[in-house]
Amino acid sequence: MERIGLSSGLDRISDLPSNVIDHILACLPLKDAVRTSTLSKNWREKWHAVPHIIVDENFFHERSQRKLEGIINYILTRHEGKIEKFSVSVEKVKDCYNLKLWIWRLYQKSIQELSLIIRRGRRNEVPSGLFSCQQLRRLNLRHFEIKWVHSFKGFHNLISLQLNKVNIATADFERLISGCPLLERLIVRNLSCIDHLHINVLNLKYFCFDGEFKSICFDTPLLEVLSINLYRIGSENNQFDLRFKFRGLPPAIKELFVRCQFQKFLAAGDTFTEVATTYSHLRTLGINAFCFEKVDEVSSLLSLIGSAFNLQILDIKACGCKNEAVSEPILQFWEEQYHSPFSLNQLQKVTVRSFHGKEFEKKFVEFVLENSPMLEEITVECMKDPDFNQDEIKEHLAVICPAPTKFNFVGGNSDSSSDYSSDSDDNSNSSYSSDSD
Repeated sequence: MERIGLSSGLDRISDLPSNVIDHILACLPLKDAVRTSTLSKNWREKWHAVPHIIVDENFFHERSQRKLEGIINYILTRHEGKIEKFSVSVEKVKDCYNLKLWIWRLYQKSIQELSLIIRRGRRNEVPSGLFSCQQLRRLNLRHFEIKWVHSFKGFHNLISLQLNKVNIATADFERLISGCPLLERLIVRNLSCIDHLHINVLNLKYFCFDGEFKSICFDTPLLEVLSINLYRIGSENNQFDLRFKFRGLPPAIKELFVRCQFQKFLAAGDTFTEVATTYSHLRTLGINAFCFEKVDEVSSLLSLIGSAFNLQILDIKACGCKNEAVSEPILQFWEEQYHSPFSLNQLQKVTVRSFHGKEFEKKFVEFVLENSPMLEEITVECMKDPDFNQDEIKEHLAVICPAPTKFNFVGGNSDSSSDYSSDSDDNSNSSYSSDSD
């Protein structure tokens, strides 16, 4: 094989085809792409055309905030060609004029994916020029204020919208999402003025809501994944009109995650047995704080999973019930269940988290084991330093566990708080990934 020495006069890097150089730059972080300008004359201005610009705290981390904003201005001013994706994640933006300049330049570049994540400081008003970016397909805003632009007719190409810590009037929020006819993915966290919500998005398939509201109703016939985390419901006297009930779930729902106290979703008299076909598509159910001691909660849960006759995955975390004594009503309830027909014919995987060793928790696990003929695996995760005999309970449950079912008993773990439901603010594909900014 011929060896090429330094004196051979060949410059393999400079002689790379333009399409190869563009592909290399597209795979590099922006900071490294800028550094390639020192490789050779052919590379000097190549980074000016990279389609993705991503700036976060690690980008020129030794620079001051104001200088960082100036660097972003320089990058956008020198850029040539289209910008498909622009993402900025910084502590704060000191000069609101810079925001307007960024949006104006991105509008000229036919921006398709825009993510503006501000960590702290005062909330800047979203520049009105954003509403002119009609090529947008994905939009992610954090720590902003949105004031309605009356000339705005909607984002007709938007398929994904994420809003976190955004000030927006309820009516404006509803107008915003209803003006996105192709919207499939909606993630909303910590909105400041949510009251009674009407989600009217016909193509919506994924909806995640973290925050406060008084009521919510859906006009989302294609919704498949729903994750709800309520911080607080109702007025000062704890009275609330919660129009969101399990009876009103969209018919196409496949994954439901209740990331708050299950009791908050229960209204007096709610039952599921009369609408069994409503939940025929439900495959995954996750509940983050469930009280196994309350008869109404347990009864409602059994009605729900009983009507979801294609349910395959059940992930449930016990809340910290303070009562040490076992209440008679719940024990009587379980006695009655042994004489009633019940079958979870498609259930394959069950996880019970934060297991306290209470008798009513054991009853639930026993019930699942005895009524799930297709169960492949069940996992019981105990609380850290539980005050019960783990070996004794493990042995008892293992005896009644059917032979084909894999039984996992995890003793002495810390309190598990699996965020099995929603995505990160910036990038997520799995319903089981944790939520973060």
